[in-house]
Amino acid sequence: MPGLEIEFEIPGDATGGAFAILEFTLGPRRLVPPHTHVEEDELSYVLEGEVGFRVGDTVTIARPGTYVQKPRGIQHTFWNGTDHPVRVMEVLLPGSAAEGFRGVSVPGRIPNVHSDEWVQELVDQYGVTLIGR
Repeated sequence: MPGLEIEFEIPGDATGGAFAILEFTLGPRRLVPPHTHVEEDELSYVLEGEVGFRVGDTVTIARPGTYVQKPRGIQHTFWNGTDHPVRVMEVLLPGSAAEGFRGVSVPGRIPNVHSDEWVQELVDQYGVTLIGR
């Protein structure tokens, strides 16, 4: 996804699938579209910058040191409304679900997030459903 870079700090296979820890950088004025996850719960911890989150009906503007819980099955989105990149640590439970993030942060690969093929890949392989497309 353009503007989203993900690093695997502790991949799920290193924990037997129990959990995974990722760190992502989201570029200025970028939004990750609203979506749900079938398989995993997520916990975000803001490392740098100011990040907007909407989880269900709750909107939070999170600054460094803030945790945001994103339970499975609950629609969520997040964005960087500033002119500077933001950094967030993401904990995924179970960690086996983290592999889905490799498909959206591949250097040189800019997926067409509006294509039926890309959306179907997210659903089939990773249990992610984009909302409102």
